[in-house]
Amino acid sequence: MTDETAILAFATKWRHWDGGPDEDIFVEFGVSPTVFFHRLRAILTSPRWSQLSPSLAHQLLEICDNRLRRPETRAS
Repeated sequence: MTDETAILAFATKWRHWDGGPDEDIFVEFGVSPTVFFHRLRAILTSPRWSQLSPSLAHQLLEICDNRLRRPETRAS
């Protein structure tokens, strides 16, 4: 599984719970939530992943935006 695929799988799995706990993101990927959600946003806006359903892509982009606005995520 590529890093991009793993990030998308994690975000999709946790989409109903705002993208997943910060601790799980760090344990799974070894990065802060800020880095994770910036990477996820880049993946979602890449032409390579344009086959994702528009509704899923939109939902995940909203989660990215919400998480990146959080004070604790911005400070990470």
